[in-house]
Amino acid sequence: MLAIKLLLGLSMAAQWTTACTEPEPDSEFGNLFQIGEDGPAPPETVGYFINHVGLLTTNLPALKHFYGDILGMRQIFDVQLTPEFTITYMGHSQGGRNGTGFQTGAELNLAKNNLAGLLEIVQFNVSDDTLLGSLNRTNTFGHIGLIVPDIVKAQDYLISQGVEILKPYGEAIETFTGPVNNAFGIGEYAGVHQAAKQALMEAQGLIGLPLLMMVADPDGNLVEIQQQEQPAGVL
Repeated sequence: MLAIKLLLGLSMAAQWTTACTEPEPDSEFGNLFQIGEDGPAPPETVGYFINHVGLLTTNLPALKHFYGDILGMRQIFDVQLTPEFTITYMGHSQGGRNGTGFQTGAELNLAKNNLAGLLEIVQFNVSDDTLLGSLNRTNTFGHIGLIVPDIVKAQDYLISQGVEILKPYGEAIETFTGPVNNAFGIGEYAGVHQAAKQALMEAQGLIGLPLLMMVADPDGNLVEIQQQEQPAGVL
């Protein structure tokens, strides 16, 4: 009997954005940036929060290694419903920021429905489907957002772990094609709209895109990395 509540999660970072102070309204940046003016949420939604993102895979060990051994997430549990179908949950320790308040898998599991920032990985290892990550084919999944305290140190660390840096920190995107463009919905599958793409390429500095780093997990899902304390002018 399936009586397992799988309400766990990974909050996705808003695309190309992090929290920041409001820019001056008369600046070029301020004319583009609009602070939300939504009123209070419906009272029926009090207590709601984004809890997890789920990934499908046919290579569970590789994803567990990448998100666990390299990015520091801890395995909360595996549920092997059948010999072929496995559900894995992972998350960073949340007693403090990762590494400052270690929590065991049992402790994370106990608090699972009150946590954000968790990852669900589902594997059906006899699937005949060819799963394509967002880098390989634009789809409705864009990327996972990761916050780090020092992006330069993070980049050096990831390189030392053999992770390919698709877009290094400090470099702009300079091509209309490629995996990062596919993940953001502006690559080859978005058509030949060169003028629109060129305008976007020229505007990327306004939101600090060059100051982000992009890597991929083993299945070709984009992981966008931002520094926690952002320089001035970065959303």
